[in-house]
Amino acid sequence: MLSIEDSLWPLTAALKILGFHVGPNRKSRSNRYSICLLLTGCLMVLSTVGLHCTSFIAGVLRLKANEIGPNGTNLTTTKLLNIGIEHLNYTWVLIGVHVTFFVVSLTANWTQLWDTLVLIEESLNFNSDFYIKCRRSVVFGFILLFIDSVSQFFISIQSFYWDMGVLRPVAIVLSNLSRTTIISVFLLFCVLARVITLIFQGLNEQIDHMDEPQKFSPLYSGSRVLNVRLEKWRRNHTLACKLVDMVNQCFGLVMVITVVNVFVSFITTTFEIVSSIQEDDTIPLVFVSIFIKKSILLTIIIYEPYCLQAEVYKHLTR
Repeated sequence: MLSIEDSLWPLTAALKILGFHVGPNRKSRSNRYSICLLLTGCLMVLSTVGLHCTSFIAGVLRLKANEIGPNGTNLTTTKLLNIGIEHLNYTWVLIGVHVTFFVVSLTANWTQLWDTLVLIEESLNFNSDFYIKCRRSVVFGFILLFIDSVSQFFISIQSFYWDMGVLRPVAIVLSNLSRTTIISVFLLFCVLARVITLIFQGLNEQIDHMDEPQKFSPLYSGSRVLNVRLEKWRRNHTLACKLVDMVNQCFGLVMVITVVNVFVSFITTTFEIVSSIQEDDTIPLVFVSIFIKKSILLTIIIYEPYCLQAEVYKHLTR
């Protein structure tokens, strides 16, 4: 039998490996499983915080001492400050999102979100098309995640952020793992937004077919049948709205951190690109890559909530 949890399985399994509790609460899970998940999550958080704090401090000290940029050119005070802000911005988003979401995954709101999703699934009886669309969203997200991870790995090899001597290979691996963790969290938000959009599409379709005749027992009048349908629809609509509130509570701070990071990156990367063009220097590919990725990220951040909002208010305009 199909279920939302099965449709999201590749993503939820990856997040569990990274130490996050994902999925509805089950009494069958042993205490040993919960403890292992908690220890793994704590270890991942500590590695992210320790690595990126160390990298930021070492990078700032190195730039201040040498005043040489990533491409080997001498840095002005303005460029030195700009690179420092971008490094701080990168460090802040990785640590902030990872720590915030790990704490959220341990709260009752996170468990309640998944329990509400299961209740809606049981009440609406989704067809196979719904689960296929959910699976497509996950697959598409994983393709983008794979492309981003591969490109970022090659960028990090050439990056001065991870000049830590003999620990450089370990730092590169851990940095890419922590970055993949953050992208997976963002992917989960987008997939949940898509799932909720599909749920509201189903509710709107129920409104369209609310008064369609079906085979009913002669003991029930048409008005009574309609009242039963309306009551069920109201109950499902209330659960769907509650699910939206749960997502906002669980991902609100994560998305604020992400949006701030995107806009700061737009400023720092645009400054570097324009400065390179004015000085007839080679445009740093690192900053171009950051600018493109942040543009894609911002587009997704705007598009998914817009689609959800359109479905939520669609029935109000009828």
